[in-house]
Amino acid sequence: MTDLPSESPFQQWVDAARPRAQLWRTIVGLVLIGAVWMVWTLVLMFGGIGLGLVKPEAFEAMFGTADIPLTYTDTVVMLLIALGTIWGFSIGVWLTVKLLHKRPFSSVVASNRRFSLSQFGAGCVVAAGYLVVSMTWSVVSGNAPRRSELALETWLLAFAPIAIVVFVQAASEELVFRGYLPQQLAARFSSPIVWGFIPSVLFGLMHAANSPGNQTYALYYVAIATIMGMVMLAMVWRTGSLAAAIGFHFINNIGALTLAGSDQGPSSIALFVWTPEQLMHSASTELLIIGLLLAFVLSPFAPVPKGQALARRK
Repeated sequence: MTDLPSESPFQQWVDAARPRAQLWRTIVGLVLIGAVWMVWTLVLMFGGIGLGLVKPEAFEAMFGTADIPLTYTDTVVMLLIALGTIWGFSIGVWLTVKLLHKRPFSSVVASNRRFSLSQFGAGCVVAAGYLVVSMTWSVVSGNAPRRSELALETWLLAFAPIAIVVFVQAASEELVFRGYLPQQLAARFSSPIVWGFIPSVLFGLMHAANSPGNQTYALYYVAIATIMGMVMLAMVWRTGSLAAAIGFHFINNIGALTLAGSDQGPSSIALFVWTPEQLMHSASTELLIIGLLLAFVLSPFAPVPKGQALARRK
């Protein structure tokens, strides 16, 4: 690696974390973020029950401790609550950078502390292209999803609130796994194995519980989520901003939840669905596609600025 000029967006983004980059602060910060997330989750769960939005039995069905059929409305409400719990990450990051690191929340978002709509759009375009390639391969290979029983007008009615919640959910995850944690680690270590690979693996492991199907597919699911984390972190490396990564995460989640997903769990609100057997059949190909996507995002052909190596600071 070679040193880079101070005007590099990624370098500026990392420099914002250097004044208080001690490992103990980062560890305590992660604990604080986790604690805030847990409290926020309990608030949403008991709030939903108290307001009569959802029955306690629905949570048992969501956590797999009870085999209780859910109506479409119950499924949508449960999905909104489940996604809404991730908002606790945003609150946790805000508190952590204010209390432990004495810097503005906006310093996690971008090097210039502004959210770039153009970079957000670029991330959306990359995600849309990925979804098109993945779906096209499924159809061509004879592994196309079937049309679900969900009526189009019902799907359209729920799409807007789901999209809003998904945006905040995606942004909240990015603030932790492509924002706070990589930024703090990069302020201490110049190696991308530390600030890039470790957060991506943690991101993949976090999604293990979301995997439909058997344990073998769960391994693929974690691997795919890990590489996808690298894709989004590569966007941060190239831009010094979370905007493109948030755009990619947002469109990818919209596609997986509302357009085409598993016929089990919350993805049953999708227009098209795959069986667990179909997902397992295409897992290795999907892993290859997401690997090629990572190579594309790192290449000169990606619609984001060119990335540079992280300079060492004394």
